Amino acid sequence: MTVGMAVSNGAGAEPKGQSAQARSTGSGPETESVIAAVDLLAHFWSRPVTDEVASWTEARDIEAETNRRISSDPVREPVRLPDPEEALGLLDEYERLFVGPGQVPCPPYESFWREDVPVDIRRTLMGPCTAELRRLYNELGLQVSARSGELPDHIAIELEALAYALSFEETDAVACELFEGHLVQWLPRLCRAVAHEAAEDFYRNLAVLTLDWLAAIKSYFTVLDMG
Repeated sequence: MTVGMAVSNGAGAEPKGQSAQARSTGSGPETESVIAAVDLLAHFWSRPVTDEVASWTEARDIEAETNRRISSDPVREPVRLPDPEEALGLLDEYERLFVGPGQVPCPPYESFWREDVPVDIRRTLMGPCTAELRRLYNELGLQVSARSGELPDHIAIELEALAYALSFEETDAVACELFEGHLVQWLPRLCRAVAHEAAEDFYRNLAVLTLDWLAAIKSYFTVLDMG
């Protein structure tokens, strides 16, 4: 998929301080499938403005193939991706679930969902994880785009950074830290909340799909750690 995303390394710069090369296709279909899954999820959890939703039409076949390869239920139908003309209604639901105004049912930020922090900072934003994530992004030579207007621990930003880190063998350690030290610590809680609160089928189904693919991604990192 080729759209502007929320983290940037400038004009195509390599990860900072490294002469990194993208993984070759010889790294195996499993690695390719995991990268594809993480990249797709980063897009699907992004703010569904018209251009973003329009780009999803390019991903229909990729999503189906990725689901076939890594899903625990590969015969399950993939998420029905909305057409561009449905973007406005989807954006309204995104605002209700994740932004507000008013009480936000499902804040899409790691800081809100982490439970391994002092009681007085639970369910708050800009927790300790944001500084840790900035450090990891810096190791990758990435920074959060000012245009996104988002915090470093937004779900789409973490997933996009993970997909980038997985693309280089030299940054496997950073990828492991992003996944095991961050995403896996909170993403299941967010997904369960979204599955319960969403009024639109797209977000309910996306929450279920994310939990399903998360299990396969976790298995991948287990093998990577053993290696």
